[in-house]
Amino acid sequence: MTFLGKVLVVVHLVMSVLFMAFAGAVYTAQTNWQTKFKTASDQADQARRQATDEANNAKQALDAVKAELETVKNQTTTLQGQVSSLSDENTRLDTENKSLKLALDGQRNIADLKSQEAEERTAEAKIQRARNSELNMSRDEIVANLNKIRDEQFGLDLKYKQLKTRYDELLSKNAIMRGFLASKDLPTDTRQMTVSASPPPVVQGKVVEARKEEKGNRILVEVSLGEDDGLIAGHTMTVYRGDKYLGLIRLEDVRPDRSVGVVVETAPNSTIKVEDNVTTKF
Repeated sequence: MTFLGKVLVVVHLVMSVLFMAFAGAVYTAQTNWQTKFKTASDQADQARRQATDEANNAKQALDAVKAELETVKNQTTTLQGQVSSLSDENTRLDTENKSLKLALDGQRNIADLKSQEAEERTAEAKIQRARNSELNMSRDEIVANLNKIRDEQFGLDLKYKQLKTRYDELLSKNAIMRGFLASKDLPTDTRQMTVSASPPPVVQGKVVEARKEEKGNRILVEVSLGEDDGLIAGHTMTVYRGDKYLGLIRLEDVRPDRSVGVVVETAPNSTIKVEDNVTTKF
């Protein structure tokens, strides 16, 4: 039974006592109303006072119940706020838990990828080691070849120095020889020496072309004879027309079937032309 119920029971009890007092008073009045009027009045006053006290007590109890009820309501409101706050915190924690789960799944995926990448890197490292081994072997071979080439180069350098020394000696001797030949009025040009040592064969041919040099005053003459006929650069040929002497040419560019020479001597009032005759006989 609640406190308010208890208060109502007390009030009902008080009212019952009051009605019983009034009933007793009526009964007393019926028997001796004058004698017991005062007694009844006193009892009524006492009952009234008692009822008033009981009513005051009941009111105080009711106020206490109301205060307690208000306190309970306040506690209920507070608890409801705490429940709402806890519900929000639960929702937040649930969301955070889901985020952490997603992050954990992501980390697991990353870990799997890292593991796979590590395996691939391990395989790649093995391949690289094999390749490095091949490269080291190739490097050793290249180093060996390089050392061999350096040795050969050293030998060639030494041989070059020896040849250079020999060449310088020959140049010095050649200069001395040229000076000696010049002092004896002998030819120093090797082509002239070759021509002197190898006189031209007796051949006859024709002037193919005669022209003046573009730069200079020399006259160039092309003849129909060449190396196949035994001619070499430095040989001289006589140019004539019938029985008339026209001049002398010295060959400078000799090819298998053609030669080009320069006029070194011309007869007075004579011009060398195409179809003139050339020979080495005179």
